[in-house]
This record gives sequence, C-alpha cells and structure tokens, in this order.
Amino acid sequence: MNEKATVSKWIDEGLEFLGHCPICGSSDRTKLYDKLHDRLFGAPGHWTFYQCRECASGYLDPRPTPETISLAYACYATHDENQLEDENKLQGLKRLRVAMRNDYLSRRYAYRRSPTVPWGHLAMYFLPPPLRLEWDHYARHLPRPKPGHNRLLDVGCGNGDFLLRARQTGWDVQGIDFDPQAAAIAIEKGLDVWTGDYRDAPYQHEMFDVITTNQVLEHVHSVPDFISHLVAWLRPGGALWIGTPNFTSLGRALFGANWKLLHPPQHLAILSSRALLDQLRDHGLSARLYRRGFFESHMLAESLALKNGYETYAKIEVTKKDYYKPVIGGLMDFLVWLYPRAGSDMVAVARKS
Repeated sequence: MNEKATVSKWIDEGLEFLGHCPICGSSDRTKLYDKLHDRLFGAPGHWTFYQCRECASGYLDPRPTPETISLAYACYATHDENQLEDENKLQGLKRLRVAMRNDYLSRRYAYRRSPTVPWGHLAMYFLPPPLRLEWDHYARHLPRPKPGHNRLLDVGCGNGDFLLRARQTGWDVQGIDFDPQAAAIAIEKGLDVWTGDYRDAPYQHEMFDVITTNQVLEHVHSVPDFISHLVAWLRPGGALWIGTPNFTSLGRALFGANWKLLHPPQHLAILSSRALLDQLRDHGLSARLYRRGFFESHMLAESLALKNGYETYAKIEVTKKDYYKPVIGGLMDFLVWLYPRAGSDMVAVARKS
C-alpha cells in the first residue's frame, strides 16, 4: 500500500464559493464527499463534492478560481507525450488482433494503419459489441470527411494525439488548449493549436463542420457558456462530439469517493446523463447518447487501486493490473452496453440544425 501524501493548502484568495449548482443553478443539494484531495496528480487543497437535487450533477464547492486553476495542472497527464508501439513488429495473436482492428478503422473511418487483414472489419462484428464500440469511440464516430466540409476543431486537444489521427483520415484539423505545456507538445508535432482560454479564441462564427471535446466539460467553470461557444463555432448541419464522466453512473454509485473519475480539484463539475442532454437541447441541438465500449473494466481496476490506498496517476497505472476483475468488469461493461446512461464515461453527439 502506498503511503499517504502530505497535502498542502489551496490559497484562500484562490477559492470561489458557489452555494448553487453551476449546471442548472439550483441551490437544493446534498453534500456527498468531504475532505477530498488530489490522489492522482498531487495538486494542493482539500475539497467537498455536492450533488444537485435538481439535475443530479456533482460539483465542487468551494472550487479554484479561474485565476488559480492552473495550479491544479502542474503535473497533469496531458503533459506526457505518448510513445506509440510499432504495430508492424508485433507477432502472433497480438498482431492478428491489431490487424483486425486496423482493417475495421480503415473501412469505416478511413484510417491508414498497418498491419491489416482484408476480413478484419467483418470479424469485428462477430466479437462482443463493446469491443467494436471502443474503436468507434477511439475514432470519435467521425464520418469520412467530404471536400469542403472537413474542418474539425478539437477543444482541449492536450498533446494532439487525436488531431494527428483525424488529420491522417483527411480532416483539416485545429486544436485549442488552455494548458501551455500540453499545447507545446501538440505544436511540436506540427499541429495548428491555439493556447489560452476558449473565450478568447480567434475562431469565426460557424467556422467548423465538426467540433470534438473529450474529457474537458468537467474542467470548465461554466458549462453553459462553454457549450454556447462551441455551438457558435459550429456550422449548420455540423456535429458536436462530447466525451465526459457521468455522475449518475454505476461506477460512481459503487465506489463513491474512490471513484477514479471524481478527480478533484481538476474536475469542477461532473454532469449527470440527463443534465448533459438537457444542456445540449437547451442550446438548440438535437442530441443523443452513444454507447462507449469497454471502459468499466479499467475504471473498476483503477478505483479499486484508489480504494486500497494507492496514490498518484503513475502508481495507479502500474498497480491497476493487480486489481483487474475480468468477470465483474465484463458484467459491468455488458450492463452499460444495455443501459448507456449507467456508464462511468458517456458520449453524446449533437447536431446543429
């Protein structure tokens, strides 16, 4: 078991007190978790999570101010540059699995990866559905780009990994990230990334055909304002793809304060599935939830590692293999496949008329 870390105090003048839900505005709430600290990246402070009784979302109160929130990201995961495995050097069963996946991504999403097998895309439909759905999520359900309708913006692009994949398939990509360290990695890869607050971004009205934002919504101070900006940048007929944790998930109900996606203080507010769809529809979009694929098994292992006292993102990544529960995790993935609103991580796709 890992030794408990010493937690420094967040500066008093760097806190803002809400007294109400930042998603729907209701002051009717329940205190769920108190004296939380950042067990993943070591940010300072102790934190309290409330659940709104109106929209069922969860949120920090008090929370870091916009001026001090950068203190929470000094050691954040998006600063890392992923080292991709050379898939052409794989052998045996692992090579076959990768070749089947690559053929599926190629046929459906125009990816160009090797190795492949010509029947791989067909074989994927005979495997458990969550496996195929996980690779749909990897491609963010993007259609093949059409000339003149292929402008894509990724908001919260981090180190740019997704933008590189999308550009390979023919999308004209741009990114935005408020974290200069993460954005610098993306820029070094030759990507067009704007660094700073989304409210100051130089994008024109109705500029993009597709906007994606993955694991970002829970980090912003005003979700309604954030969505308003995305909708303004989106062209009529365009699609908005959002991936974000689900506060009304089975995983959060099971693990409570040890749910890995609770993640204070970086996660300021975590929406319920109902609140997410309501927000999108309130902004004039048609929206629905998509099935996520295999995810609960990973969440289960990581949350069990937290429950057993392990701290820091790096140590949990190393030790989570000791907490994999294939039967329980597989059952949870199957239940979430049947009932997407129960998933720890939810995906919504919305369209602008």
